[in-house]
Amino acid sequence: MQLKEASILLAEDEPMILDIMREWLQRIVSQVFCASNGAQALEVLATHRIDLILTDVRMPVMDGITLLKRIKGSGSCAPGLIFITGFADIEARDAYDLGAEALLEKPIESEELIEVVRRSLLKPGKRWESQLDLSAAPVLNRNFRSLASALQEHRIAFGRGGFCIEKGEFFEEGPVNIDLDFKADGFVLLGQGVIRWLANQEDQMGVELTYVTDKSRAPAIDLTEGASAFIPRTTGGEYQVLAG
Repeated sequence: MQLKEASILLAEDEPMILDIMREWLQRIVSQVFCASNGAQALEVLATHRIDLILTDVRMPVMDGITLLKRIKGSGSCAPGLIFITGFADIEARDAYDLGAEALLEKPIESEELIEVVRRSLLKPGKRWESQLDLSAAPVLNRNFRSLASALQEHRIAFGRGGFCIEKGEFFEEGPVNIDLDFKADGFVLLGQGVIRWLANQEDQMGVELTYVTDKSRAPAIDLTEGASAFIPRTTGGEYQVLAG
């Protein structure tokens, strides 16, 4: 979806921040609806078509985390959601596991906000078309016997926007080149991503896909389509979406 066609719901309890972000968004999208808490946001969702939600995490009456859980539990086709936080209210690992497509920290720059909104409105096939120069970035290179064995052995788990994988060697948060070879399937997931979180003690890390090669893109869409989490918080066999 193009920015100019989008309908955005902005939930923020600080009036000054709400006005600033509303002004930024009104310049680039079709409609901006505003709410001061999660309960008001649900009322807007009940009566208007919304393509993307931007919500503060900490709000009175109903916070952003509860709002996301209510939306995901409704059973309807839910819009994407971006968390905004100024108090480290939620860890990135948990935010992506709950289904948030991004976690923005205050203070937010207008360029950053607009770029994240633009990407979040794109379907994965379009979102993964643009390649960057990551020649200086590390390579996440893994070989698996097959896709089925990698999933069954809990070495990797896919979400809508990326995957959780065994951390193994040393990595830091930031851009990464991706080369995952599922040998028996003849499938190699080649592309680029961003390491969004690290859980060193559990040997886990979460990677958002940002670019996938033409040959890998259709299988990658099949792998990630329909998942609840944007990036799962673990590859483990006892995996459950974060409860609360």
